[in-house]
Amino acid sequence: MNREWQVLTTPAMEPAMNMAIDEALIQFVGRGEIAPTLRFYSWEPHGLSVGHFQRATRDIDRKRIAELGIPIVRRMTGGRAVLHADELTYSVVIPEDTEGLPRTVIESYRMLTEGIRKGYHHLGIPVEFSVPLTEEEKEELRKPKSAVCFDAASYYELAVGKRKVAGSAQVRHQGVVLQHGSVPLSVDEGELFDCFLYDDESTRERMKARFSGKAVALNELAGRAVAFDEVREAFTKGFEEALDLSFVPLTFTSEQWQEIERLAEKYRSDEWNWKR
Repeated sequence: MNREWQVLTTPAMEPAMNMAIDEALIQFVGRGEIAPTLRFYSWEPHGLSVGHFQRATRDIDRKRIAELGIPIVRRMTGGRAVLHADELTYSVVIPEDTEGLPRTVIESYRMLTEGIRKGYHHLGIPVEFSVPLTEEEKEELRKPKSAVCFDAASYYELAVGKRKVAGSAQVRHQGVVLQHGSVPLSVDEGELFDCFLYDDESTRERMKARFSGKAVALNELAGRAVAFDEVREAFTKGFEEALDLSFVPLTFTSEQWQEIERLAEKYRSDEWNWKR
């Protein structure tokens, strides 16, 4: 693999800009303008991202998220909805033909997620990969019970016991791999489940009660409030060790920022975000 990558930490940004930067990184890496890149970011205001193929019009309570001031944004990656609030989000952008990168999505996902797993270990949290073993667990992946990403762990997601600690997704586009993921520091289950449509209130309460046994935030695992910068530093070390890397800082040019701004217009549009 390339032994020197670039690393970027962007300040808290609106959902549209966060997704625009991830897509722009695909373009920049694909054109050879920058090296493979690890990015850390956060969201202001809170945002709800939906998977590329998710039925937002069916799953999301549009009126309620507007009342809560939570913008929606559609990701390039698949999967289910994620409420991005008190969290660290990461993305990894790397050419598909990078030496040592597995060709299959599942195995490359495992390799790139190893940096996050080792990062948790630096924080003293013994997370491990989850692999659905029982028929019931496999059926949950085929037919999810809710529209919430953290409701179940997929292949090679990270978990403590059966409780998911991070949700990630991967896409391959123009010869480049993008993997990004959400690492909740804390979770407001009331706010999270307010974002979705349900047949009735009892279903909402049942899903909320079920969720607490399926997912857990970093602060709860650590038994203390863990700062964004502490997590970022731990995960940077995790990637250095997992992939035998060193990092140099990335700074965008003014031309690259202009390209990002153009992409952000798509991610702000109802045409993109509510297209299905």
